[in-house]
Amino acid sequence: MLWWLKARRVPTQLLALYGVFIVMVLLLQDVVADLPSFITAGGNPVVATLMAPVPLYAGLMVSLESRLPAAEDTGVRPVLALDVALVLLVVAGAGLAGLVIGSALDSPSALAVGRNTSFLVGLMLCTRPLFGPAAVMTPVVWLLAVMLFGFERGHPYFWSVLPRPNGDPIALSAAALALALGITCQLAFRRRAAQ
Repeated sequence: MLWWLKARRVPTQLLALYGVFIVMVLLLQDVVADLPSFITAGGNPVVATLMAPVPLYAGLMVSLESRLPAAEDTGVRPVLALDVALVLLVVAGAGLAGLVIGSALDSPSALAVGRNTSFLVGLMLCTRPLFGPAAVMTPVVWLLAVMLFGFERGHPYFWSVLPRPNGDPIALSAAALALALGITCQLAFRRRAAQ
């Protein structure tokens, strides 16, 4: 287990990026930026905490890509299960941080950060079999699409997921589905790589 943690850079890199994530949630929770809209003539009120998951899921991708293929493919440790556990731990950590910060500071945007992280991590893992490490850019493209095209007169479209209210059933379902599909792709991708 210790070997796996060091190989995945969890104690050094991922924990540091989790700290950056928490600081970003604390600092950006009530910041709203009016970005131009390409669909309507008005602006899009975008909550800055939408960007908070970026360092966390990027660090997760670096951790997952830190493989020792020969050792992992021939070893007896359950590396595949440990990688899935790492994904779930990162998402759960983001949800816990958002819940604590959002409850303590009465911040709806901080409460939604766990759901948003779950969606973005799932999206990244879904595209990882196609793009490899470059899949880390897929959530960034989604964020840009939401910021520029995801609003109509200040209200988010149903497909945008990220800026929707915390308890929105469509956004919660989309986040759960994206994470489930992402983990499925992670399992299928690892199996192919190990064969």
